[in-house]
Amino acid sequence: MKKAILTLLCICSMFCGCQQTNSSQDMAQIQIFAMDTFIDLKASGENGQQALLAAEKEINHLEQLLSSTIEKSEVYAINQSAGEQPVAISETTFDLIKKAKQYNIMTEDAFDITIAPVVKAWGFTEEVKKVPTDEEIQQKLQLVDQNKLQLDEQNKTVFLEQKDMAIDLGGIAKGYASDRVNEILKQNNVTSAVISLGGNVSAIGKRADGSKWRVAIQDPLNTEGFAGILKVENCSVITSGVYQRFFEQDGKRYHHIIDTKTGKPAETGLLSVTIVSENGTMADALSTSLMIMGLEKGSELWRNSDDFAAIFITDKKEIYVTEDIAASFELDEKAGYRIYTIQK
Repeated sequence: MKKAILTLLCICSMFCGCQQTNSSQDMAQIQIFAMDTFIDLKASGENGQQALLAAEKEINHLEQLLSSTIEKSEVYAINQSAGEQPVAISETTFDLIKKAKQYNIMTEDAFDITIAPVVKAWGFTEEVKKVPTDEEIQQKLQLVDQNKLQLDEQNKTVFLEQKDMAIDLGGIAKGYASDRVNEILKQNNVTSAVISLGGNVSAIGKRADGSKWRVAIQDPLNTEGFAGILKVENCSVITSGVYQRFFEQDGKRYHHIIDTKTGKPAETGLLSVTIVSENGTMADALSTSLMIMGLEKGSELWRNSDDFAAIFITDKKEIYVTEDIAASFELDEKAGYRIYTIQK
């Protein structure tokens, strides 16, 4: 991978919580492991290191609130109280769950955080992954219903009406974290920074030489290569793909992006979707949702919106780029994809 290209792969690092200065670019840097992924934070400016330490603290705080597996988290408490009683939570967690419900409406139920019981049945949140029976999938789908996720705005409580229901914010939490980090960096007068949370990249300003940040879009068919380079500034670039988390059973591969209607891995002909937006929270939600919606419906959603752009990669070796970022995307010819522009 060429220098100065930020990959959308997890950062390979043996150190967690280490801090260092990148003298070549005069950028403060912190690398940590949190929210189940490697995180790399870089910022330049007089307050760069101070800002990154504040950002690290915020990320760890969000993990303690939003994780579905940490027993003291608010999400864990909500799930444990399903069918029994409402749970009073912080404004942060309440705000994110409220946003998740809005994105569910926006995507016609493709983004549903109550899908958690189905995801668990597949083992994607467990140590052992397996293919559940059709009967088990249907039973778990009975627990998937946003209408039974009740929010009390005045008292800031959340209630899952049915026992064994559960929510999982994994499809939106990292995007939300990147937005919070951006706010902290800007409050500390950081004008140039780049954040990588696993497959989520967020950029503030431009590079030290005045050029835009270069983000490599992973080739879903080749984990050692990339499909192209996207030049960006002041936005988040978030990708969901079938190559990120999967397992094989009886010679068939099963990925983690579960169709909320079928309870099975989405089969829409898409291998990955990349969303580009100033709103990292929305970009995170939409990258998963559009994988489930498919190219046609995903393109239509883009046409009806003014606050995100998208890159779709299909199993037919095609790349579809929305026209608002087409000029900023450079195809890697060696990857062998055909490229098309989606127009309004």
